[in-house]
Amino acid sequence: MDPKVLLLMILLLFVIPCFLTSARAQAQEVESFIPVSGHSQQEPDPGMLLMIQSLLSKQEVILEYFPSDTMLIIIVITKESTEKFVLRTGLELRSGVSRVLKKIRLADLGDYKKQSEGLSEVLLETVAMKLKGKNKAIIIAHNFLNGFPFEALLYHVINAGTHACNSTYFIEAKEVVYNNSLNQWLSKRLHEKISEVNKKSENTIAFAGFSPGFEFHECVQELRDAPNEISTIGRMFNDRGKTPLLLLNENSNENNFKSIACFSHIIHIATHSISGDDDQKMNGLLFNEFGARQNYCGTDDGLLAISEICELRISADLIVLNSCSSANIRSRIGRNWISCADCFMKAGANNVICTLWNVTDCFAERFMVEFYRYFLSGMSFSKALQQVKVKMIRERSTSLPVNWAAYVLIGE
Repeated sequence: MDPKVLLLMILLLFVIPCFLTSARAQAQEVESFIPVSGHSQQEPDPGMLLMIQSLLSKQEVILEYFPSDTMLIIIVITKESTEKFVLRTGLELRSGVSRVLKKIRLADLGDYKKQSEGLSEVLLETVAMKLKGKNKAIIIAHNFLNGFPFEALLYHVINAGTHACNSTYFIEAKEVVYNNSLNQWLSKRLHEKISEVNKKSENTIAFAGFSPGFEFHECVQELRDAPNEISTIGRMFNDRGKTPLLLLNENSNENNFKSIACFSHIIHIATHSISGDDDQKMNGLLFNEFGARQNYCGTDDGLLAISEICELRISADLIVLNSCSSANIRSRIGRNWISCADCFMKAGANNVICTLWNVTDCFAERFMVEFYRYFLSGMSFSKALQQVKVKMIRERSTSLPVNWAAYVLIGE
């Protein structure tokens, strides 16, 4: 085995768990010894920190948020340094997050600018010096900040020529990606390094698109624009000499997905999602045969449940879950709540794009076609997603955050 691969595997198996235990312990104890405002120079073990920083590029910054009802802890890691910020916040931080989310979803600008800037002052301006010179923010948000679209916050940018301070959306200034834990990010970054050594097979399908459509379906609303979405994106890949595989209508079934997913570079699912609260058997993604009268063998009932996703073996670089509130599909597995995106990453995917709230069929098609247009021009997933959002911000008809902030990238 290549020595580099062996070293990375050793780091993945032994070093990361040790670091996480240390980091979480520090976060739990921080309230007792860190000043109420400002920051502390306390850092993780130098050896562990060196590993994290070696995986970061000079343009990336990790921002990990630990909010509570009394304070906010922000851990900032860059390739050059690590720093910990602690602020007294009180209950106003939680209420501020709730108000901003409500205004985004209701497309109510009202005093959104004032409230967003107030929230940004705490979440972003506190670490502004660490963000300077970086073009990608990797956000790990805990507690009530988990699922909050940081890219919709207004952010102050100083014009280098005039020194004037302008307010823009955070996504206009930085690429934004999310992870649920530092462990998740570290594992996937190491996996990427291993994949660079072990190149993928030439037989890998460049793009596998699934769209049940649900035309004439008895119990599921039809997605009229979804088949066209998959077809259009497929043609874009084909025009660039990349192999697409398009499975529409009755061919977009659960069995085909399970058979093809393990051979695909990018997997795109345009469908409905369903959430049955605590019943993990009723949380997941719908395929063509869902609710049909015919009897299907085995567990292929048209509902790809969260518990089934965790059992898959996938090596895809990207999974796109283009359905309503796909980021919020969660089930309790054991003692923990786990999301649909988490399960795909546990199954082996490197990145997942999902939605924080409901999106219309027509808009979902337009958004994703633009995303792939940028990606196929040579951009990374995070850069392509940023460019779509910036384009929509600059178009009057789609400028409100409710139109573009729903889509988030977990992973890269």
